[in-house]
Amino acid sequence: MKALVAILTLLAVVLVMPAMAGKKGNQPPQDTTPEMKILEVNAVGISVEAGVGDEHIAYKITDNTKVTLNGAKVAARDLRPGMVAKIEAGKDKVATSIRAKDAPVHPGRHRVG
Repeated sequence: MKALVAILTLLAVVLVMPAMAGKKGNQPPQDTTPEMKILEVNAVGISVEAGVGDEHIAYKITDNTKVTLNGAKVAARDLRPGMVAKIEAGKDKVATSIRAKDAPVHPGRHRVG
């Protein structure tokens, strides 16, 4: 009887350990890219507000820049001021990817009465 309990315990450990280890490894890495408000977009560049205040950053846009809006692939011309974006770029400020989403909604600002 003791041998059966020992075998069942060992079997349970062997089955549970890989499942627990898999949970840790399956988590996607956290995205630490800051969200920035889009100020201006044109065919060759995008200007964003970095943080609070008047600090603006301009990035170049090329044919190789991957642009998404709310997760869907779009052209840079589809982006509008006020939207929020996460931009990845090289040292030369050429954007490699722009992940934008619609401007935040502020329901309290447009109340009547």
